[in-house]
Amino acid sequence: MSIVRPATATSWVALGCVLGVCACASPPAAPELELAHEAGTIPTAPLVESLPAAVTEPERRSLDAFLGEPDAPLLRSLRDSSVVDIERGRGGRSMGFKLTLADGTQGYFKPEQSFSGAHWYSEIAAYHLDRELGFGRVPVVTGRVLPWAPLRRAARGDARLREVTVRDGSVRGAFVWWIPGGLDALHLPDGWERWIRVQSLLPISPYQRPAQLRAALRRDAPPRPHHIRHQGPDSPTRPQDLSDLIVFDYLTSNVDRWGGGFTNVRVRSADAALVYLDNGAGFWPRARLGLMDRRLEALQRFRRSTIRALEDFDLDHYRQRLANDPLAPVLSEARIQAVDERRRAVLEHVRKLVERYGEDAVLAYE
Repeated sequence: MSIVRPATATSWVALGCVLGVCACASPPAAPELELAHEAGTIPTAPLVESLPAAVTEPERRSLDAFLGEPDAPLLRSLRDSSVVDIERGRGGRSMGFKLTLADGTQGYFKPEQSFSGAHWYSEIAAYHLDRELGFGRVPVVTGRVLPWAPLRRAARGDARLREVTVRDGSVRGAFVWWIPGGLDALHLPDGWERWIRVQSLLPISPYQRPAQLRAALRRDAPPRPHHIRHQGPDSPTRPQDLSDLIVFDYLTSNVDRWGGGFTNVRVRSADAALVYLDNGAGFWPRARLGLMDRRLEALQRFRRSTIRALEDFDLDHYRQRLANDPLAPVLSEARIQAVDERRRAVLEHVRKLVERYGEDAVLAYE
């Protein structure tokens, strides 16, 4: 495996106003935080044993599910069922519509628009990547083209309408299944980052809005003392679920997960299962972003099954999945290749951690 070099100070500056992260110089090193991607020899042996046999195509299809609920019926409905009711989406910066279909299924339609944080293709590409890795946490998503006139009427007077891209009276977009029963924001206690770290001293948390991170870096915030008592996780699997989420967001370059109140860190109301909702701010033209590299650097504990999935990842199969969407091509070839570059960066980071702390400390979860 070739070495993927970390983001440099120049790359932080170049990121600039796009993400509101970059200061005038590279971010200061956190106390006692030795970045896992520093130069060194990287072992070529797999971190975990590969699966005993390749997964066949029928087996892959049978594994496509959201928290155990099969995708196929929902995909058919979202793609083919007629729309019987349209409601303008509430809140948020981007334009969206809650739609009810003839068979009773509901979904949220995110049209193509000029707002930079609402990439219709990012929602679709994130869904297929989630299934390819076997997480099953992203709600079912498909591309769809809808007539613009009824959508425009439902949002009459909304200033965001002018940002929607309309072609020949129609608009394309990502159609996301609406999860019955609702979702709640996950309330994480102060210092929750300890759950997913090996080191006891904590630098400033990178899991916050880019502007807040930039301000904290400029203040040279000290690490949080390790003797402060911190609340434990609300469930035994919460640390590993959050670890998977951070890995997933790194792979998709989703810059918009963490913010005030962690409102984009959602759990299903019925059982508090972590859901990867709102994936529209990802798959940027650049393969690596300084903000996302820093978030990955702060993650030190992983599921073995997740690392195995990354090592066994089949880029050609992912490419074929995207080609089967009704709105294909979903991603450019350059963006597809960038996913693989980020995948290799995660594996490099994990290998360096294992070298320093040992396999049992880093691959802490099954």
